[in-house]
Amino acid sequence: MKRFIVFEGIDASGKETQAKLLASFFINKGHKVLLTHEPIYDKPIGKIIRSNLEKKISLAPETIAMLYAADRYEHYLQIKKALSEEKIVISDRYKYSNMAYQGANGVNPEWIEEIEKYSKDPDLIFYIRVKPESAMKRRKEKDLYEENIDFQRKVFHIYEELSKKYNFITIDGEKSIDEIHKDIIKYLE
Repeated sequence: MKRFIVFEGIDASGKETQAKLLASFFINKGHKVLLTHEPIYDKPIGKIIRSNLEKKISLAPETIAMLYAADRYEHYLQIKKALSEEKIVISDRYKYSNMAYQGANGVNPEWIEEIEKYSKDPDLIFYIRVKPESAMKRRKEKDLYEENIDFQRKVFHIYEELSKKYNFITIDGEKSIDEIHKDIIKYLE
């Protein structure tokens, strides 16, 4: 059984919703689950990342990429513990988000891959594929990235490349929430 599952995609693609639905699915089947997300905003590194996103501080994109990688290492310790306890781990975002978002900010993708090489690879990566224009219509509250359609297009194109390179399981995120969930379950079965 695949026990470390990651959801990736642009902002407002439905990752969080699908991660929660999958966690419920596994819990209803009697499995222990750790549902998690990145970054971990309540930890010290995550607080710095949040301050940068909220424009309270301004850091170079490379610095942000390193902070995400450092946050991920702290996250990995939680994941490792959960996997050792035979839990299924479902994460809303992982190292590929760093590659997509910081890559769209101009950071060299190969450099990001290098600083991310110590991250454990997930067993499955579901890429909820939604066009930036569709995602913008879905979102009620905007943040730094979601306000900028050109930036979202850059992120989308990088995700398209990453999906091929890392063999993401691409799910049509333009469908209804229930249809997307059914597609994910079909794949797992």
